Amino acid sequence: MAGRRANGRSCRAGGAVRLAGVKLAYDEAGRGECVVLIHGHPFDRTLWGPQLAALRDRFRVVVPDLRGFGESPATPGSVTMREYAADVEDLLDDLRINRAAVIGLSMGGLVTMELARSQPERYWAIGLVATTAEPVTAQERVTRRQRADAVERDGMGVLVDYMHTGLYGPACPPAVRARVDAMMAATSPAGAAAALRGRAERPDYRPVLAALDVPALVCAGTADPWSDSAVTAEIVACLKHPELVVIDGAGHLPNLEAGRQFDQALRGFLQAHAPAGPASAG
Repeated sequence: MAGRRANGRSCRAGGAVRLAGVKLAYDEAGRGECVVLIHGHPFDRTLWGPQLAALRDRFRVVVPDLRGFGESPATPGSVTMREYAADVEDLLDDLRINRAAVIGLSMGGLVTMELARSQPERYWAIGLVATTAEPVTAQERVTRRQRADAVERDGMGVLVDYMHTGLYGPACPPAVRARVDAMMAATSPAGAAAALRGRAERPDYRPVLAALDVPALVCAGTADPWSDSAVTAEIVACLKHPELVVIDGAGHLPNLEAGRQFDQALRGFLQAHAPAGPASAG
């Protein structure tokens, strides 16, 4: 991995970029067309470790920590999906990346849709993994705000306990559970709470998807109670060029629970749709 330190926690020289007062951490590896991988909540960029390894021989892979997660500082209060997307846009500007594919999981899918809405010409493909395009309901808004307050007051255990109600499929390997539990527990409560409040203001992304004219990979697991078949079907119905991958038995983290199948699908999708011209500078 170009410039990444052996401990795996730091980036290449200059791999932490100050963006409007936020020092955004990221990993980068490989050469070729850029692929940006955006983690969900309450995770960090290490969620995509296997995919970075699987793609780096063919693509330039950029994997940021969103604001308030991993090594990127938290902004207390509330951070909207548009603000997370703006951080990613500024990072790509700093790296002189003019075009990319962007793949987001769960909340990362919301950020992906924000990116596509803001600068559709910049992205040659998108990926929506275990996410939703539907607007927040009134009850969900209340619940997310209450959970944010509880996380700030009582710590990440509140959120880890909630995530255990649906995060993992029944066949999820114990090593994956242990790794992800530790990842969640290490997240900043302020960062996690700010994201919950931002998600409580989630807009309706279905018109955004309907307006897109790029290939879109849609992936979900059959054991995911949140991004279930109905939610996923709604995403697919909105898209002009959807490619649906359903992974039997996987929960909310198909990239880790069924890594080989997920990596094969993602790599095949990206190779099929990568632009033929020279890659963007960087």
